[in-house]
Amino acid sequence: MSTTRTSSLFSSSNEVCLGPNQEFMSKRGAIVLGDTGSQFYLGPQRFVSIFSDFEGGGQVYSTTVVDGWRSRKGTTNTVDWTVTPAASGTVVGTIGDTTASMAVSGVQLDAGLCWKPNQGDLVFEARVALSQITTIAVFIGFTDQTAALEMPIQSAASADTITTNATDAVGFMFDTSMSTDTWHLVGVANNVDATRQNSAAVPVAATFQIFRVELTSAGVATFYIDGAQVGTAMTGATTATVALTPVIAGFNRTTTGTPTLTADYVYTSAARA
Repeated sequence: MSTTRTSSLFSSSNEVCLGPNQEFMSKRGAIVLGDTGSQFYLGPQRFVSIFSDFEGGGQVYSTTVVDGWRSRKGTTNTVDWTVTPAASGTVVGTIGDTTASMAVSGVQLDAGLCWKPNQGDLVFEARVALSQITTIAVFIGFTDQTAALEMPIQSAASADTITTNATDAVGFMFDTSMSTDTWHLVGVANNVDATRQNSAAVPVAATFQIFRVELTSAGVATFYIDGAQVGTAMTGATTATVALTPVIAGFNRTTTGTPTLTADYVYTSAARA
């Protein structure tokens, strides 16, 4: 999605101009706001997007879609994703404290399978905080299913290797069962794992970070944390023709404590199919 300017406003008078009230007008295409690594497309005639800021007074998401979002949770002491009346709006998922598995302690926030890389300019961005970073597994990005509670990609609990539960998924993974406790860049396309990358970025407990994935129409992924690119372009990150959903998922790696995942916003955009 990152763009390179090829002409100035003043040399493109047939395409862009100032309106009668000095407003900026684009006659064709879309307007892109923000620096590389944190851009947002404006132009509903060409792009479809969602921006969820999770403002409200306490909506509780469930397996029945509410405001476009669905929550799934494990069987013991988990709490469905809930909108909090915090400043700027947030949604919180509470991870359980029993058994180190997604099925028991996991929480998952997802939406519809409405996004395909081959639409072009597919983007996922979310601002997320982890309440603790000592015994937890987290995935933030895209996955290919909404039918069940599932950790898309997690540690295989052997060195810095991964287990891909999803058939197609791409995003950021932090799992304290990895040898290296950093955000890892991961993907899987039709059950073929992409080459994992270590971003070298270390999470900080109770601190928001902005996670962004940009996908080409061929399924090549570029990753950003807090607006800065991490890693290199990942080929084979996911299948270009497979429908995906934005997702935030996590589970406990121990049997104590109830850590939380907090999302401030989730943004997803792509060219119209």
